Amino acid sequence: MLLAFDTLAAVAAPQALRWGGDPSGGAPYVFSDPSNPQAYTGFDYDFAEALARQMGMKAKFVPTDWESIVASLKRKEFDVIIDGFEPTTDRAREVLFSKPYYLFRLQLTVRKSEQRINSLEDCKRLGIPVGTLVNCAASRLLEQGGYKSVGYQDPVGAYQDLEAGRVDAVIMDVAGEMFYARKNPKLRPAGKPFNTGAYVVGIRKGDKALLEKVNAAIDSLANNGTTEKIFRKWDLWNEEQLSLRTRQSVKYEVTSARFNWSEGLIKLSKAAGITVMLAFGAMLIAVLLGVPLALGQSNGNRFVRTVCTIYIEFFRGTPVLVQLLFLYFGLPVVGVTLPGWLTAIVGLGLNYAAYESQVYRTAFQAVPSRQWHVAYSLGMKPAQAFRRIIFPQAFRIALPPMTNDFVALFKDTSTAFAIAVWELATAYRELANATQSYLGIGLVVCCYYLAMSLPLAHLAHRLEQRLQRKSTGIISSGSDT
Repeated sequence: MLLAFDTLAAVAAPQALRWGGDPSGGAPYVFSDPSNPQAYTGFDYDFAEALARQMGMKAKFVPTDWESIVASLKRKEFDVIIDGFEPTTDRAREVLFSKPYYLFRLQLTVRKSEQRINSLEDCKRLGIPVGTLVNCAASRLLEQGGYKSVGYQDPVGAYQDLEAGRVDAVIMDVAGEMFYARKNPKLRPAGKPFNTGAYVVGIRKGDKALLEKVNAAIDSLANNGTTEKIFRKWDLWNEEQLSLRTRQSVKYEVTSARFNWSEGLIKLSKAAGITVMLAFGAMLIAVLLGVPLALGQSNGNRFVRTVCTIYIEFFRGTPVLVQLLFLYFGLPVVGVTLPGWLTAIVGLGLNYAAYESQVYRTAFQAVPSRQWHVAYSLGMKPAQAFRRIIFPQAFRIALPPMTNDFVALFKDTSTAFAIAVWELATAYRELANATQSYLGIGLVVCCYYLAMSLPLAHLAHRLEQRLQRKSTGIISSGSDT
């Protein structure tokens, strides 16, 4: 019988070792080379090249997303994971681990002016949230130790928030701390590195022949000094790495975690509450800003119409994710620093105001112009006519598309993960990635979204029917008179 599930045969034929890593925010592991953006660099990139050569193969890098990297490996998009990959008990159920090729420690970083914090315990004692990457050794340490934490998708956002004062402490692998924080004069390490962990190569279950070949190559690279050369190049070498030159088992901490569904549901419920807050806050801004935009574009003078049109086309023509990143990272440059949740509300509100304005403009235009004349003939002033006659009719017309936009806004709150806002979609990515239970947790998250959106749609439908009956009653009364 052919070994259909043995990747070694598959990779040996074309002499290529396909390895997966996330280059977005992946420095110094693997990232685009600033001097040649068409190419990649990083210490894991160099290690993968050396590993493939040692195995008699040619390395082929396959860019992927960090949070789905295990799932992508299982789908056979690549053969191994090399991306600061840490061995954990939840991952052990899904993949095989090679021998460690690098031992790392964690480093806590604070602002240079921060005098209260000199250790992780100080953060716990003072109740200070600690920023870190999601689904890593540091995040597990914080969760198991009962620390408050703020999750980030990449080191850049974490250290920029630390510098801007949005968080007061960040814990990261020494590799990330060295690259992003060590040379920053505004930041300082709080205490010495601690908590040894390991980077390993992730391999699919059943690919034991490939695992043996990878382990042999790792031993050779450690013993012949290639690994030392690579990590000295990136200023990551220390004496602790010498233990990897022995062929004995190296002891390192494997983070263990068993998913607790009751605690998980509580966590998802809290995230859903934040999602509701973001959606309602953003929709309030969209409604309050959308009406004057609609009136300005329809009835304003030439200057007002131009300004309103530019606003509308800008926010409709650029991605909301880019707008959030611009507000979050761009405003501090001019001295305006908003917390992530407020940035999300304002950014989503400004974006949806552009769409809502077109809904209202269409609704106002659908009201016959003679309604204005009738109102004026009854002695009403323009503002009074708009409030009593025009707006109620336009509101009935605008209500269905407004409801659709509100439901869409609930889903678009998921873009807030990019600016470190912990909401429902972010919680799903975090829990599913940590447990690899994408289906089970995903179904629960879908139920949360349905529980938030369906009652809203039902309420809007009832309100629409009520307004329709009221309108019909008024018309009937007018006809009888």
